[in-house]
Amino acid sequence: MNNYRFLKQKAFEKIDKFEKRVNEATGQGWKIHGFTSDHGSITVLLERER
Repeated sequence: MNNYRFLKQKAFEKIDKFEKRVNEATGQGWKIHGFTSDHGSITVLLERER
């Protein structure tokens, strides 16, 4: 069974800081399953097995 998690770019958060948060999550075993952008805000769907 898989766990899913969303990471959303916070308001006024710079892209470098958001990338750092995504990289930290991937370092904990999460894999990027998909992403989208809407009006300058990025949302990433993360997945990992239990």
